[in-house]
Amino acid sequence: MRVPRRAGQGRGLEQRHAQLFAEGLEQARLHVERFGHLAVAHTDGRVQEGFDLGRWLANRRAHTASLTMEQAEQLRCLDAWWNPPWPLDWQRAWHRARIHVYEQGQVHGGDNRMGLPCWLQRWLRHQITHYEQLHDGQVMLLAELGLTTSEVERFHAWPGRRRPTADGLTVARAYAARHGHLAVSQPLVVDGFALGTWLNRQRQRQRSLGRPTRLGHHLTALDAWWNPPWPVAWQRMWWACRHHLTGLPEGLEWWAAAPNDQHAAAWLGEQSARRPLLQPRQQSLVDELLSLASEVPMRQPRINNAAWQPLSGRLPARSHIGGRPSASGRSWRPSSTSPTLDRPGGAFRQL
Repeated sequence: MRVPRRAGQGRGLEQRHAQLFAEGLEQARLHVERFGHLAVAHTDGRVQEGFDLGRWLANRRAHTASLTMEQAEQLRCLDAWWNPPWPLDWQRAWHRARIHVYEQGQVHGGDNRMGLPCWLQRWLRHQITHYEQLHDGQVMLLAELGLTTSEVERFHAWPGRRRPTADGLTVARAYAARHGHLAVSQPLVVDGFALGTWLNRQRQRQRSLGRPTRLGHHLTALDAWWNPPWPVAWQRMWWACRHHLTGLPEGLEWWAAAPNDQHAAAWLGEQSARRPLLQPRQQSLVDELLSLASEVPMRQPRINNAAWQPLSGRLPARSHIGGRPSASGRSWRPSSTSPTLDRPGGAFRQL
């Protein structure tokens, strides 16, 4: 048996829904006046006057089909992107970035975003890295911040400073496989990637933290001395000297401007002479090289006493700069008791 519906019941329910929507719309309007948007998470927990705006908006987004055209238009008038087709946290981050742009000016792609807050640098870098996957609406919103398509292209004009960490690690891995180390100079650029600058930035970051980073563990696996506590140039010379002593391993090749064997031998002689001044781990590395060498390399003198005697007579007299001049009035000449530069290893012993 069919039970007839009471007249007016459906109308009353519609009126109740309209009343609840009007209350929520008023709270949304107050939020927009204060914060400028409706990108409120449903877990925000902000309850004003007993009304949970975040949950109310989440329900409206989940049931957009139940909204009338007038209600949907009212929400769009408050915030055109109140229900974006991308994650809501992206929209909140964009509003946060827009506040910074209003206060500090638009962002650019060519200045490496220096001076921006760290969170904004990371967020912008992520947008640029995944720019091709962004929604057209997201691209338009980024353009309002100043990050247009041309700025993204300008950003990629400096690939060495702006590639993701994975790209830097890939280039570092290829360089270590080719040359056997990561003790590169800061100006080094490999295939358009500023590897030297990138590695230097990773060293500074790890030292500031005072502990190995996750990326640092990967780099240590490539070169145990990629981040030495002494100058990187010293470590690079150590690698060159080792390769000269043991021979370049199969599959490796010399890097650009690598020192020759004479330069490496002279350097090892200097390090052996100043060994007490080195750090303990540097001393161990020098000892390792000395154990590989048949004898301590001696630096050859530039000129000996026998050659100096006839040459000194052709030089102008030494000017008097204080004190009493010699009785003979002649300039200084090395005597037979001068340092024995002509003896093997003489210059080495005076280092």
